[in-house]
Amino acid sequence: MTNTIHEQAFQAVQDFVIKRERKIQTRQSMVDKIAYDLKDLKKNWTITQLHIVSLINSNNNPVNNTFLANKLNISKAAVSKAISVLMKHNILSSHKNENNNREIYYTLTEEGKRLAAIHDQMHEIVKNRYIQLFKQFSDSELEIVIKFLNEWSKLI
Repeated sequence: MTNTIHEQAFQAVQDFVIKRERKIQTRQSMVDKIAYDLKDLKKNWTITQLHIVSLINSNNNPVNNTFLANKLNISKAAVSKAISVLMKHNILSSHKNENNNREIYYTLTEEGKRLAAIHDQMHEIVKNRYIQLFKQFSDSELEIVIKFLNEWSKLI
């Protein structure tokens, strides 16, 4: 029985990953629906870029590469790459720390604020979908799901 349940679990994970990949490929349509009137913001933004914009928007303190890398649990190089694209498209502006010229901080432009609002709307839609899903399970079942996802994340 154990082999069968392990095979079923593996198949469920495999199906989940395949469906998730398809969803990632079509995620831009959600942005397009929300931003239909913001032609200048219609670009294939990455999740990292959107999360950076959202973090800068929601943070009252100066935001730099180190802060973003730590908050998003990604490399500083990945942050720099995303920042470069956001700067190129006039989503962010940068300024140096008055006390340390090597430290660069980022703020949102007006377009960046609009993009942050779109991202936050998308995030709420997704969050509400997950909350509806979670309501189908008991607390103890969700604890098992959480444990599984945390362990799965360690493998990635």
